[in-house]
Amino acid sequence: MIFQLNMQALRAEPVAEGETPPSSVQVVSKVLSQNSSHHFLKSVGIKTPTSSKSSSSKESELREELAAQAAAAIQVELDELKKKNKEAKEKHVRTQMELEEYKKQIEKNTKELEENNALLKKLLTFHANAASST
Repeated sequence: MIFQLNMQALRAEPVAEGETPPSSVQVVSKVLSQNSSHHFLKSVGIKTPTSSKSSSSKESELREELAAQAAAAIQVELDELKKKNKEAKEKHVRTQMELEEYKKQIEKNTKELEENNALLKKLLTFHANAASST
């Protein structure tokens, strides 16, 4: 009678959405295992719920371990990308500074060239005037 009440109680328990209700074999197995009938269950080849619980907890542990490993791998990759990004920004800043130096040098060279051209024109004009007056 106790077995029957326990089985009815297990059958009446609400089932979470997306899960299937336990089969009759699972219900009987659970009730018998709660009443120290492991020997019977093992002899007929039925796994007890405790072993399935431990396997599901092992599965959960493995899933958590896998998730932790994935998170660690992603963090390593993220750190590498951050390092590369920082290096690229530093290189960009150096390149910008070099470009500014080149621009200043070009401006200086352009000014000197214009001054040289102006001097050459004066010399040529002076030379032309001196040659025409003789």
